[in-house]
Amino acid sequence: MDTQNNGLIKSWLKSPIALPLVLIALVVFYFFGICDVYTVLGNRKSEVFPWMVDSWNGRNDLLHGFAVPFLFIAFSYQAFKVMRTEPDSSGKSGLLILLLGLLLFVASARTIQPRLALIGIPFVISGAVIYASGWKAGRHMLFPAFFWWFAVPVPGLNQMTNFLQVFVTQACYYVGSGLGMDLINTGNDIVSATGKWSEFKIAEGCSGIRSLMALVMIAAIFAYYTQEELWKKAVVFAAALPLALFGNFCRVFTILVLAECGFEEFAGGLYHDFAGLFVFFPAALGGLMLFDRLLNPKKFRKKVKITQKR
Repeated sequence: MDTQNNGLIKSWLKSPIALPLVLIALVVFYFFGICDVYTVLGNRKSEVFPWMVDSWNGRNDLLHGFAVPFLFIAFSYQAFKVMRTEPDSSGKSGLLILLLGLLLFVASARTIQPRLALIGIPFVISGAVIYASGWKAGRHMLFPAFFWWFAVPVPGLNQMTNFLQVFVTQACYYVGSGLGMDLINTGNDIVSATGKWSEFKIAEGCSGIRSLMALVMIAAIFAYYTQEELWKKAVVFAAALPLALFGNFCRVFTILVLAECGFEEFAGGLYHDFAGLFVFFPAALGGLMLFDRLLNPKKFRKKVKITQKR
């Protein structure tokens, strides 16, 4: 395996597109990573990449951003292996894509909006690769390049958090009441009407926004590598939101069930801390696999081999 990987690296180093891509990468690294673009932002980083990394924090619900660069490298390596098998083709369209990314960078510098430059990064990466290697080969870099968008801070997530808090609170209240649990719902709090347990507050951390962002990223990877048709990729990716809502509901509702059964301390302590790992993700990932089975029944159909006795 190591010999095969070394051979792949050497073949790319000898490739005529290696030098142009390296030069473009150096230029991009300078303007996006070293050049002081936003000098007027006194309380934030003035370079594009450092500004982005600075936003990867719990306050912005973007801790998953630290995984994006490593995943980008892994996806790019897989893309390069497929690109080697593609025939030669024209890469003129890549120049237009590259120019669009550069225009977004210029607009970002003029308007002091770092997000515009970050939105343009995938266009710069994919456009450069397509221009250097041709469309048929370079198109395999579209997914790795646009995967960077998961690292871009999204404004308005606080409003999304509030919506998710209200949704999971009301869903748990109505389902619990329908199953015979005596509950009182006030705002984002759920209290036992019989006094079996004290109130549970559905805080911002319980809204599921962080799990939603992680699941959307996982759904994108799952859809790209398991689905062939574009519409199937879109369906699986779009399923991330309802599956995240369902998974978070299961997590919070099981906490209420345990409290109702007399395990209030366990439910609000140890179970609360690990329910996301053992309830949310199994439920959500199971949903993605179910969608895969529904969209591709032939792939999971067992082949029966019939043999005749002589």
